[in-house]
Amino acid sequence: MAIKALTLPLIAYLPPLYASLPGLSLATVGVVFMLARMWDIFTDPIAGAIMDRSRPPLGRRKFWIALATPALMATVWPLFNPPQTANAIHLGGLLFLFYVAWTLLTIAHAAWPADLTPDSGDRTRLIAWREWAGVLGMVAVLAAPILVLGGGAPLEQQLRTMGGLLLLVAPLTIVPSLVILPRLETQDQKSKPDLSGAWRLIQESPPMRRLLTSDLLSGCAYAANSATSFFIMSQYLSVGEHYSAIMLCFMLAMILGIPAFLKLSLWKGPQFSFALAMIGAAAASIGFAFAPAGNVLAAMALNAALGFCTGGYQFNLNTEMVRLADNDRQTSGQDRVSLHLALLAMTNKLGYALAVGVVYLLLQSFSGAQGAKVELSPFALVGLGLATPAALFLGAAWTLRANGLRSEKQEVPLKSG
Repeated sequence: MAIKALTLPLIAYLPPLYASLPGLSLATVGVVFMLARMWDIFTDPIAGAIMDRSRPPLGRRKFWIALATPALMATVWPLFNPPQTANAIHLGGLLFLFYVAWTLLTIAHAAWPADLTPDSGDRTRLIAWREWAGVLGMVAVLAAPILVLGGGAPLEQQLRTMGGLLLLVAPLTIVPSLVILPRLETQDQKSKPDLSGAWRLIQESPPMRRLLTSDLLSGCAYAANSATSFFIMSQYLSVGEHYSAIMLCFMLAMILGIPAFLKLSLWKGPQFSFALAMIGAAAASIGFAFAPAGNVLAAMALNAALGFCTGGYQFNLNTEMVRLADNDRQTSGQDRVSLHLALLAMTNKLGYALAVGVVYLLLQSFSGAQGAKVELSPFALVGLGLATPAALFLGAAWTLRANGLRSEKQEVPLKSG
């Protein structure tokens, strides 16, 4: 709940807020967010390899989560409550510290299901229901400003409320999971993973390359859509005062979409489930271009459709990557599940970084706008925020569907830690 609650504000709320400050422009904010996320291209594989090599007292997952959580929480309030004098250095420094802690926390969390059960079907369920719990966190962080401030509150007040909620939710959800969940470790490895093994994994495995490409394309699509959603709702559709309520529809629909696509994944396989989700997301994205301005119900319905299809997004990619990690463990004798999940996180963050940076640069270029409070070109918003994501969604569906992988039930021996 706490980890996923951070995701949407980082993409959909923080960039417009910082772009509205006097010392920052759309282009500057886009570049800073892009560079901060691209830094993870280097840190993610290194962090994953270090986790795979480590044998800390609490276990590989609990130790790194316990280490990263306080560091992450220390950056939340200053990041969500910037001063009016904030500049690029202020924003970049906070994002750098935030993403170092975020990397450690999310990789350990993503790899945890592989240590909890050897059955591939159970892992799929664990990953899917973990994503479902994350949606509850996102619903809570979106609902908080509406419940506390009412509708139509300024963006900066909404973010302060979100930041306060995150500081409350993080210890209340992460600490019990560290205490309650069992500590399990895989059997001893033939050799410890090499810190430089990430690039060899990519070079030697065509299925890995296709999976990462699909993750990159879908990450770009969602980032371009999320980074422009505030502008599309407020300027293109003229329903900006209902933005949080419209985003809440997205999250509530995801709560229904994850179980639906989980059943489809267990029946037809993760690739089919993911492909259908991406096709649906593309259709919903294009639908916004034809929605009547001022129609709140239409905006809510389309965002709900997009949210429902998003239910089949991340957990299917994680399930496929864990299965590739199992195959690698059987052939190489090395337990490199953290490294595999780190590579997936790397391409996802790269997709988000490129999309936010490029989209904001192009928005300013096409519109001549310097901040979020300036009117943007409707043509640019439709092209960059709706049509481009739709094309990327379809590309991600085609790439993973052509992967040639087959879902197989695999058992990986575990022992008590």
